[in-house]
Amino acid sequence: MLELIRRNAIYVDGYKEYCQEFWDHDIRYFRPTNPALIDETWFERTKSWYDKKELGLICNQPVSFHYWAVDGANFVSEFQLRTELSEKVITGIGSIGYSVRITEQGKGYGTEILRQGLIIARGHQLEKVLLTINDQNTLSAHICEKLGDVLMDRIPAYNKDEGNHIM
Repeated sequence: MLELIRRNAIYVDGYKEYCQEFWDHDIRYFRPTNPALIDETWFERTKSWYDKKELGLICNQPVSFHYWAVDGANFVSEFQLRTELSEKVITGIGSIGYSVRITEQGKGYGTEILRQGLIIARGHQLEKVLLTINDQNTLSAHICEKLGDVLMDRIPAYNKDEGNHIM
């Protein structure tokens, strides 16, 4: 059964495989950690950075909570919740970011991850969230609509990974 959990060192190998899949397929609308950077010390080396993000202690970064979606021993996805509506969140990264491992897509995981993620958001007293979805990511748009979300607008955007695009 799928569950969203806090980052956990026992799933680092699965996380690295997940990242590798995105890099191998050159997915640009979501770019996880470069798998070449993930070694046996990666989790401990990054733990304090993630802890500081949750406390809002990283300059120019919104308060952010990171979860991993796992199904038993299988790493499926990551989920991020940003609880501040800064300009960066509103015009770019959104309140929620999630992705499903390429080899696990088409199994209903995306819907369940977002459903559980919205429950987590309500636990942080967020009545509404903003998802910014690249126009090419039709699967994510479909999941959002299936869960009752509404398309507000299509806007031009730019970032270094995607270049100019519509979201």
